[in-house]
Amino acid sequence: MAPFLTEKMQVIRPLLPDATRPFWSVMIPTYKPRADYLEETLRSVLQQDPGPGQMQIEVVDDGSPNGAPVELVRRLADDRVSVHREPANNGLAGIWNRCIERARGEWVHILHQDDIVLPGFYDHLYRGISCNPQAGMAFCRFAISDANGHWKELAPLERSTPGVLDGWLERVATDCRVQCPAVVVRRATYEQLGGFRADLVSVLDIEMWVRIAANFPVFYEPQILAFFRRHGTNQSVMDERTGANMQDMARAIEVWKDYFPAHCREQLEQQGRRYWSGIALMLAQIFFSNEDVVACTSQLRAAKTLWNHGRHRSRRLRLEAKVLLHRVLGERAISAMREVRRRIRPA
Repeated sequence: MAPFLTEKMQVIRPLLPDATRPFWSVMIPTYKPRADYLEETLRSVLQQDPGPGQMQIEVVDDGSPNGAPVELVRRLADDRVSVHREPANNGLAGIWNRCIERARGEWVHILHQDDIVLPGFYDHLYRGISCNPQAGMAFCRFAISDANGHWKELAPLERSTPGVLDGWLERVATDCRVQCPAVVVRRATYEQLGGFRADLVSVLDIEMWVRIAANFPVFYEPQILAFFRRHGTNQSVMDERTGANMQDMARAIEVWKDYFPAHCREQLEQQGRRYWSGIALMLAQIFFSNEDVVACTSQLRAAKTLWNHGRHRSRRLRLEAKVLLHRVLGERAISAMREVRRRIRPA
């Protein structure tokens, strides 16, 4: 095992031996949760609850100004779900690491306050984990939904049958493959590799999945058994507007390039930079089309940081020229030019 544990990674201390330890810890970090979303999240877990002997379920509130959602939890689950409130806000890495510290189960599922697990999630992953005891992490295929829970995208199919993934490190480090609600991690994996990095603010989850892939086999379940809800108050959505997500990605790649084998390190680093620069350019174009020039400019800066060569550089320069024209002439002039282009375009 590579010595990945650094001062940037919180130490996760092992638990004392306990014969009554549950298999699962479902840890639900919250901060100012929307009641209807949190209720859906909790119900999706409780519908699959094998009982307290097999599953710890805990809401871990990160110092919400109006207090932890105790009443909602009690109404839904009485005392089946415990509630812990942090005295002060820890931030994303801090609260995820507190969830791991408080987890008593063999396997830890950090389930966000607005995401959902579908029937069979825990049963399918339990079977896969049991058949592959060397795995340090497991995940299922998942969907991405809108604010109302309507599926908009499906995650890529990593393999057609359940099993340990081949070549997973290269895939997870150079593409967008996983979302948190689909992932469970052996607590001993965190104990060995450390917690989430506090110096990353937006892609600390991806860095963790890359770190695990560099050290452990990863089990995959191809059935769609979770969904990630994407809406306007997601931290990830807000980070897209500021460009913080892709600036953070550039920092993360600097971290995880050292996880790669020496013979392919440079190739995989460049492949990841090109991929994420392309995502930044795509987001920039979407923001520009929606007349959000500030967000567009933020993503253009991030794209330049990630990869400033070849067609990526050309695409960035063209869009930067459009942004400059927009600022000089205004949206009416840009719309008029688009209309002229449309009229003279050959049928």
